[in-house]
Amino acid sequence: MEIAKNIFRVYDIRGIYPTEIDADTARAIGAGFASLMKKEGETKIIVGHDNRLSHEVLRDALIEGITSTGMNVVYIGFCVTPMTYFAREYLNNKPSIMITASHNPKEYNGFKICGLGADTIYGDEIQALREFIEKGEFETSEIPGNVEEISLRDAYINYVVDKVKLGDRKLKVAVDCGSGVGSLFAEEIFTKLGCEVLPVCCESNGDFPIHHPDPSQEKNMLDFEKFVVDNKCDIGLGFDGDADRVICFDEKGKIYFGDEFMAIIWRDLMPKYPGSKGIIDVKCTQGLYEEIAKLGGVPEFCKVGSSLIKAQLRKENLIFTGEYAGHIYFNDEHYGYDDAMYAGARMLRILSNTDKQMSELLDGFPKYPSTPEVIYKVTDESKARIVEEVKNRFKAEGYEVIDIDGARVIIGHGWGLVRASNTGPNLTIKGEADTMENAEMILEKIKQYIEEAR
Repeated sequence: MEIAKNIFRVYDIRGIYPTEIDADTARAIGAGFASLMKKEGETKIIVGHDNRLSHEVLRDALIEGITSTGMNVVYIGFCVTPMTYFAREYLNNKPSIMITASHNPKEYNGFKICGLGADTIYGDEIQALREFIEKGEFETSEIPGNVEEISLRDAYINYVVDKVKLGDRKLKVAVDCGSGVGSLFAEEIFTKLGCEVLPVCCESNGDFPIHHPDPSQEKNMLDFEKFVVDNKCDIGLGFDGDADRVICFDEKGKIYFGDEFMAIIWRDLMPKYPGSKGIIDVKCTQGLYEEIAKLGGVPEFCKVGSSLIKAQLRKENLIFTGEYAGHIYFNDEHYGYDDAMYAGARMLRILSNTDKQMSELLDGFPKYPSTPEVIYKVTDESKARIVEEVKNRFKAEGYEVIDIDGARVIIGHGWGLVRASNTGPNLTIKGEADTMENAEMILEKIKQYIEEAR
């Protein structure tokens, strides 16, 4: 059947509803994935969804496609993406589909799919699914599969609360869910952990009326930063639309991106796991690389992307890692998948067992001025070519380039990044240096090369 190729991205399926993803797309994805799982001897697929306005149409069609093959559905309803991962463990059932477009704008939706492996399918597996769907050779059954509705709300909340015990210090915690599906869970989780919780943007609304549900873009969080300070909170936690990413804010309202979050966690973990390897995505500050080395760990750059990083974590049995954008992966006391509620709780555990303010947890951390991460609009068709041309130009001019994912170019006393987004028609660019002036100069140089390559 005809299906938009561009929605099959590196580590999920994602596009604009209803022009790129609609009921027919969802039905075909359901039938295609279910057919493959049925051939593997599976009988059930877990289905959950976030609160985007298109979730009902896509849910109904997806379930119709799955059950048309004779496969059964375990429907867990509204949930954060990590709940589908939790459900796989709790129900001992591997295949799952989460209907979500994560932090993308409200007109997007999509699917995060887990097969028989430890985590979501990605890369070649997603393309193989697309090719199978295009052939349309689906399993059929005269008797459709059953749909079993199960609520895992209490089980999930209790899991987080039972796993992470806070210290004696009573924390005042501001929480911003961006009106995403995390709104249905966050206040209860952190209250049960023993915190005084001040919710902001925690009324579930898939139209995202207050701000865009991406806390890693500081422009979305300016009001929240002020709220944290005005209400004398010890910490602020911001979650994206499906709550698999978390961004912290200290008592002064300063944003802590994933790299600074990781630095605090590594200071807690490295004494327990000396010499651990710490993988760092290419968006992260040089300060994190230096901090892991100073703590006695082994830092190494890696590609950006949830599925890619989880795969490396599994392969090397790493105890912990994360991403600049706020995906955080604990593999010491947790299952190794990205769960923002759990990660936020782990940060609270550190803070509740010290008299230090949140801002003091990074004392001595190497800090370099950096530009905000800039999203540069291009097209899905041109983004890879542009990055390749910019990378080759820097190499030709003699610059050192870390090209594991796009180009992280060492320029003077700093570095600049250009890479193609795996989730949209964008380039991500950024500069960091010994001074903000130099960081901005690096960013402008990258912009110039992009424009010349367009």
